[in-house]
Amino acid sequence: MSIVSIKRRQLAYKLGSKADTRQFVPFSKTTNGDHGRKVFIDAALAPLFASLIDPNSAKGVQTIMKIEQLRAIAGGVTSNSNVNTPFEYMENFVDLALYYQIHNGVAEAGNSAVPGVYITDITFAGSETRSPAGLYVSKFERGQTQTSAVTNDVATADIGTIESGRNLEAASRKASAIAGTDGWGMQNNFNLFYIPSMVINEMGLWMTPSLRSYRPQEVAQLLANTLVRTQESRPTSNPISWTIDSDGAKLLQLALENVSGILDKHQFKLVDPVADVVKIINALDRKGAKFDNSPVVYSGKNKRALASAALSLKAGSLNRHQPTLESTLRIQAAKSALPCAQTSANRTNGNLDFLTSVKSLSGAILW
Repeated sequence: MSIVSIKRRQLAYKLGSKADTRQFVPFSKTTNGDHGRKVFIDAALAPLFASLIDPNSAKGVQTIMKIEQLRAIAGGVTSNSNVNTPFEYMENFVDLALYYQIHNGVAEAGNSAVPGVYITDITFAGSETRSPAGLYVSKFERGQTQTSAVTNDVATADIGTIESGRNLEAASRKASAIAGTDGWGMQNNFNLFYIPSMVINEMGLWMTPSLRSYRPQEVAQLLANTLVRTQESRPTSNPISWTIDSDGAKLLQLALENVSGILDKHQFKLVDPVADVVKIINALDRKGAKFDNSPVVYSGKNKRALASAALSLKAGSLNRHQPTLESTLRIQAAKSALPCAQTSANRTNGNLDFLTSVKSLSGAILW
């Protein structure tokens, strides 16, 4: 979950409550209530929406049409319902997951929401996998790479990665590229903490039509256990070098909340982190963790990561003895489309629907 999503989820579930500071606007001209229910969306989602969807592409047009259909199908048989919040739903549109609430205007204490569908978040959709989340080890033996589950939560290889993927094989391929080869050109052994892509949705406990549920907090606890057990069991002071890519930083952020001891036998490198990078670095620093020579690296291609960096720096500052890293983060964050996106989102009001605003914003984003 991006930092935007994290802060949004900290607000009250009931729209219109005192804790809810979101500004909802009509999604498009076709969802104003003339035909079916009204569909609103959080105006602050404009930067994220524009970074995920090109409204001028064929896929973008298809996605927008699907979203507009919420005025008729919201809460229907294809939706996933949040078992903890009955009026909250998740719907998969093309390769995106959309989160929304339905309010029917029934008088509720502290709820002043106009009847309609309220889109509260959007992210990439996850897919089901047969491989559970957890720690794996990949070893090159007899000319083949074998990946197997680790049952004791202890990472024994010197190289580790935290990766998400549609399945274990896809995550392992990305991890092997990071682990690299040895002096003989052989694939290095490495540990992989695998995050199924559906966990990246990170929006609570969802009950799908097939009655499957996924608990991101439980996966975060598994990662916390791995960090702690490896810290306790590692016989050498040489730290295991973890590389965490993109959305994997979300889970690390959650896992660190469950780690009370030191982590000085772990070294970390974040690549295009889509999370609160300031909070993560500060938490690791307090726990005595080691950092790569380049603790945070941005490719410049992941707009969500750059936007997260900009928001993270607005919310807090790195520890004082890391001025070089903070300077680097600020340089990278300046490359984000977020500043102009926020301006565009601020202009979104009752006279300008969300989709029109996003289309004007999309020209500022490189696809």
